[in-house]
Amino acid sequence: MGLKRLSKVDCFLVVRPFLDYFSCGDAGIIKKFDHKIFLGLIDILGHGEEAHKVAVKSRDFLAKNYDNDLIEVIKLLHEHIRGTRGGVVGLCLFNSLNGTLSCCGIGNIGVRIFGTKSRRAIFRSGIVGYIMPDPRLETLLLSEGDVLIMYSDGVKDHFRLEEYAGLLKDDAQTIAKNIVKKFGKKEDDASCISLRFR
Repeated sequence: MGLKRLSKVDCFLVVRPFLDYFSCGDAGIIKKFDHKIFLGLIDILGHGEEAHKVAVKSRDFLAKNYDNDLIEVIKLLHEHIRGTRGGVVGLCLFNSLNGTLSCCGIGNIGVRIFGTKSRRAIFRSGIVGYIMPDPRLETLLLSEGDVLIMYSDGVKDHFRLEEYAGLLKDDAQTIAKNIVKKFGKKEDDASCISLRFR
């Protein structure tokens, strides 16, 4: 049953560097395991190669620890990149069996759900690797047909569903690409993870 349900979940990551830069300070990760999907988005302060190195270090850490408690993962990541320029991080764990989405993050990573009812996760302000308050866990519920979008502050935050007419129809890859194309800021790194629950 879990595998059948998991096949209804479609997700995709897009990362685009600051205009005229080759290296990006944003990074993301998608990991599927059992009937769950771990989503992580990282936005390191600044741009270019130095920010990219910390982003890769953070992403590699998440790739090894994605199946642990979200609060514990973000606390461990904080210690792992302490002494670097730091960044903001959003983590989500989606359970395809019951539609629950657990969210934990620090800083201005956007987490929004579009569909039957618009919802948003709110993270505490801070910088992972520098000054970080105790993270909190928030739980949201996705219904079939809903779309989850996670994005860095290189994407305009307050876009409306009316500004992207195909959002509730397109596949996850198309959604992530269009969010960055339509709402990405050229003067900043931009990243987006989209998840469609069918």
